[in-house]
Amino acid sequence: MVLDDIELLSALRSFGDCATLLDYLRTETVSRVGPYGLDDGPRFGIPEPFLVEEAEMMADDSGAQAAPAADSTSAGSDGDFSSTNVQVAGVDEPDIIKTDGNRILAVAYGRLHYVDVSGDQPRYLGSVDLVGESGSGWGQEIFIRGDRAMVFSTSYDDRLEPVAARDLEGDHVMVEDLIFRGSPVSLIQEVDLSNPASMEVVSELRVEGNYLSARAVGDVVWMSMSSYPAQFQFVYPSGPDAEEAAERVNKEIAATANLGAWLPAYRFDGPDGTRAGLLPECDQLYTPAEFDGFTVLSVLSFNLAEPLDTGDAASVLADGHTLYGSGQSLYLASSTPVWAEPVVDGDTVSISAPTEWSTVVHKFSVSLDGPARYEATGTVEGHLLNQFSMDEHNGYFRVATTIGEPWNTETSESQVVVLEQQGRRLTEVGMVDNLGRGERIFSVRFAGDIGYVVTFRQVDPLYVIDLADPTAPSVAGELKIPGFSTYLHPIGDGLLVGVGQDADDTGRTRGTKVSLFDVSNPANPTELDVIVFPDAHSEAEWDHRAFLYWAPEEMVAIPLSRYDHQGDDDFFGAVALRVNRDGVAELGRVSHREQQFVVEGCRPVDNGEPSRYPTARNETHICPFDAPDSYGDQDCQIFYPGWVRTEWPSIDIADDEKLLICWIWAPPIQRLLVIGDTLWTMSEQALQANDLDTFEVENHLPLFSSN
Repeated sequence: MVLDDIELLSALRSFGDCATLLDYLRTETVSRVGPYGLDDGPRFGIPEPFLVEEAEMMADDSGAQAAPAADSTSAGSDGDFSSTNVQVAGVDEPDIIKTDGNRILAVAYGRLHYVDVSGDQPRYLGSVDLVGESGSGWGQEIFIRGDRAMVFSTSYDDRLEPVAARDLEGDHVMVEDLIFRGSPVSLIQEVDLSNPASMEVVSELRVEGNYLSARAVGDVVWMSMSSYPAQFQFVYPSGPDAEEAAERVNKEIAATANLGAWLPAYRFDGPDGTRAGLLPECDQLYTPAEFDGFTVLSVLSFNLAEPLDTGDAASVLADGHTLYGSGQSLYLASSTPVWAEPVVDGDTVSISAPTEWSTVVHKFSVSLDGPARYEATGTVEGHLLNQFSMDEHNGYFRVATTIGEPWNTETSESQVVVLEQQGRRLTEVGMVDNLGRGERIFSVRFAGDIGYVVTFRQVDPLYVIDLADPTAPSVAGELKIPGFSTYLHPIGDGLLVGVGQDADDTGRTRGTKVSLFDVSNPANPTELDVIVFPDAHSEAEWDHRAFLYWAPEEMVAIPLSRYDHQGDDDFFGAVALRVNRDGVAELGRVSHREQQFVVEGCRPVDNGEPSRYPTARNETHICPFDAPDSYGDQDCQIFYPGWVRTEWPSIDIADDEKLLICWIWAPPIQRLLVIGDTLWTMSEQALQANDLDTFEVENHLPLFSSN
């Protein structure tokens, strides 16, 4: 391999041209490919055309013709409205709902809905389909600026129209590189919001790979994705006797493959037509010191003030799943098991299940006036919980991990490691360990020179970590209480809110718990107050964007769901709490369940009848024949007089009447936000406005049936 054009920077490699990059990729693949491709052994369910007999392979020593062809911190607020609850103030995160105080944009059932809230009454103005004819997109989340929305999602695009040679970008790109073979595809859409009644998707960018997440500062958006195209058409031996020949053929395939076998393809469809190519540019792909696989981890940069384009990409040949953004840097981390070397005993090969894990972190620097730049890589022992396990402060990167198997905490312990960029490496400069022996991390939150770590097995130790000296972090204080917090939220004045689950002495969970901690003295954290909702759970326990803190009212609001098998005490909605140094107190609840059946001419039936139907979840009424057959968005069943008199003789019904049983299902609330004096809640079915003081319903706008 020729290395003359490779820049060596403290074990970080970049490539000056595509020829050098291609030579590197071919060489690395050839050295690792075997008879079963890049896998370690036989796979099951391989289509028959890939089976290769030894005789076929030996007929042509090169084997080239044997390869078959494939078929083508804090909840933000701005003025009198709330914004998405984000990890880092000033660094926005995409979500299923956004507002600028004058309008609400929400994603439900694959459509983007527009509600005008600038006047005395909210007005539903329209929606646009984000899925298209294929119906394969999911997980849409958005940013909005002015008359433009940027939508991120994942889809499978194996039915794209062929790309013409004239549409290719780059001398090293060929038409066959642009075939999307049913792998996950990151989809970025630009939506024109200028006419809410007829919104339109004006541009779409598809890139091979999984969409991970995105961050935005001002108008600049950085999107992260992970691609493993591996468009190799490797052969597959029919049995052990053909393995040697199959390996020889596969090495030849790898040695002659084009860049499209490794780099993700993109297709851009906009007002000016179609463009297609590979990303990143060859000089923007880096490789870490130690080979980390053929996954291409990329950060694409966009500007919300400008029309959607293909995005400037910076990439590293490595894996990554979890994104943290500080505003100056993006960190992408991946936790993987550490496999022991196989043990060979005669003809038997034994592979032990991994008991150790490691987390690799890749750092990208970002700015408002240029693309992201890959900076450095570091490794720490253990596995990561989520994005809140990572933080950057005063030039240092802090990460919390649990050492041991994720599914077995008998010998586990946790740690907080401090890393510093030294050249092109993230190097450990400090560590505090031995946190929660026999437990694993359930939540983490960093706040300046302090870190909070919750571990759990049977009780919840809340550790307060002193990080003022990054080279010598230490445990400042510890608090043990029943249950655990899965999300931590500082609210100022030395107070910390925890949302999680209550638990008994054996560790069995008992319902959603909201705790208020006093952490003003790091050496002596205390639980000031707690409120428990038995047998309930909240989306805020696993998605921080579902948590709302509205400082003007000292209010915490979270979704809350409780299913009672007896049918007496169900609740699907949200709860609002007053949280301050006086404690935690419930203010009110909100539900998307309509509270009364209002149809002119109808009369309710006593809840004792019909006896075979559970009355806690339905409304039963006698109505005229010409009354509607549905109750709002709920399902109803119709019974006519003859049936009613036979089944329920005690019910008095006339010949020109019908009995309606309508099942009143309350959809779970997913998000909450405040605009002025109104608390808005969102479910997949509706947007609802409630008075912020009384929590009375002011408006209910259905979403799922809007076109």
